[in-house]
Amino acid sequence: MVKIDNIVKNQNVEETTEEEVIEEEKIDEEKIDEKVVDEEVADDEETTEDKNEEFDYRVYGQQAADDAKGAAEKLFNDIMSTLKAKQDDFNETINEYKANKPPVDVLEYPEELVIKADLPRVNKENINIQMNTEVVEIEVNFPEESEADEDVKIIRKERCNGLTKIGVILTAEVDLKDVKATFEDQVLTLRLPKVKGKKVDVEIV
Repeated sequence: MVKIDNIVKNQNVEETTEEEVIEEEKIDEEKIDEKVVDEEVADDEETTEDKNEEFDYRVYGQQAADDAKGAAEKLFNDIMSTLKAKQDDFNETINEYKANKPPVDVLEYPEELVIKADLPRVNKENINIQMNTEVVEIEVNFPEESEADEDVKIIRKERCNGLTKIGVILTAEVDLKDVKATFEDQVLTLRLPKVKGKKVDVEIV
């Protein structure tokens, strides 16, 4: 009877030992799994930190905004420079046109048109006038003046030089036969009488 009890006890001890071994193995496996999970989480955190360090969206956004602002400023400056250059060319062309055009007044009275032009430094022999019922053309040959000194820089030049033509469009029908021209005190004056309406009898047929 004693032997049987010992055998049973030994069997129980062996079974308990096996259960403990299995339980310990399970615990070890769980610990290993937890360790693996912790290592993966740590790796993910390190990867995220590395990405954040490598690419900062705020820095990128500020840089993009600065680049866009710089490009816009450059475009604006280029446009303004182009417009200024065009304006300078236009002003130069206008000044060149005006430089060789004497001042002219055109006056309209009930009975006539009067044209006055300032023509300094010329004689009446230097003036030629042609006209029709629509326009008057005055051709004037001013004395040529040039600067002999090559070092001179012309800042402004408005006086007429050489041959120039003035065109005046007539705003009313004039009588070409009665046009009169005078040249006194370097002022050319043209008087163009308007055509007067005439009454005629109309025969009824």
